[in-house]
Amino acid sequence: MPTREERDRSSTSPSTSDPIRVGTLADFPEGRGRAVDVEGKRVAVFRVKGRLHALQDACPHMGASLADGKIDSAGVTCRWHDRRFDLTTGESDNRSGACAKVYEIEVVNEDVFITPRSPNAPAPPDDDWVTFDPDRHLK
Repeated sequence: MPTREERDRSSTSPSTSDPIRVGTLADFPEGRGRAVDVEGKRVAVFRVKGRLHALQDACPHMGASLADGKIDSAGVTCRWHDRRFDLTTGESDNRSGACAKVYEIEVVNEDVFITPRSPNAPAPPDDDWVTFDPDRHLK
């Protein structure tokens, strides 16, 4: 595991697989979502029952911020169209098959780190409905 100094350096000049520091535990209050930037992508971080979860911030359906969604003990519900996503798997509770991308998140000495997608990970499907990106579609 990298030292704290190595991780701090990675937050200023990250590669696509290095963990990126996104704040401290105090920045993520219990029962709330907060959007952070990870290599130009918005990621929603949730703290539920003391555990942190990270999903893409854009709902795969229409791009609403999931960080602003309604949180329960195991999921977040998009405020636009009531689609609920599991905080651990990113899976939706409806039949659409839409899934929110899940990010690896960890805490080291009160600092919170998110690991972006590994360069060896498969690319997401090329389906605009499932991979809606508000930065690309709403300009």
